[in-house]
Amino acid sequence: MIQQGASIIVKGEELTLLPEKAIYWNRKKTLLLSDLHLAKSGHFRKAGIPIPSSIHENDLERLSLLIEKLKPESLCILGDLFHSRQNSEWKSFEQWRKKHGSVSITLVRGNHDVHEDTVMKDHGLDQVCDSLTEPPFFFSHESTGITAGNLHNMAGHLHPAVVMSGKGRQSGVFPCFWFTKKFSLLPAFGNFTGKAIIQPAQTDRVFIIFGNMVNEIVPSPEK
Repeated sequence: MIQQGASIIVKGEELTLLPEKAIYWNRKKTLLLSDLHLAKSGHFRKAGIPIPSSIHENDLERLSLLIEKLKPESLCILGDLFHSRQNSEWKSFEQWRKKHGSVSITLVRGNHDVHEDTVMKDHGLDQVCDSLTEPPFFFSHESTGITAGNLHNMAGHLHPAVVMSGKGRQSGVFPCFWFTKKFSLLPAFGNFTGKAIIQPAQTDRVFIIFGNMVNEIVPSPEK
């Protein structure tokens, strides 16, 4: 099946926006993504809600295919790798990590990443930090909107999405990449996540993910 991404230049850097809900930073050979929320299904099952663990296995398989296709040197996760405290589903990530030992993995800690750095590293992460500066970008889980040194803030957390309407009063909610002059937000990589409808300004750039394609849309005028 043909996958069609999109390209954007931010602070002079070429970024490839992928329909798999990730970004490839070409010059640094780095794959950027956010909000996998692994082990969330196990958290729900403990609460008596029957959610299959296969939903996370599918996310990890999708990530494996991206790594095999792009061959990145590093992977930077902008928070919420794990949804909750340790459960049996963490083992799936450990097994997955062993298959991709050549890729360096950095986790920018999110609000759901509640464990100590040493515990997270025991599961295969090379670096865990609260934020990360890689000029011209400043990576965080939640958008700061303001950074020193004229850096562009790139974050996740919100799970941005837009509502698109078509003929016959049909409409749908689509995950998106949202770029403003000061910050950018990535869609949630994990499929077992919610979506937050954004209200972009007309000067913003928004790219929706529709099936296997990434398409730029023109933000509607503010009402």
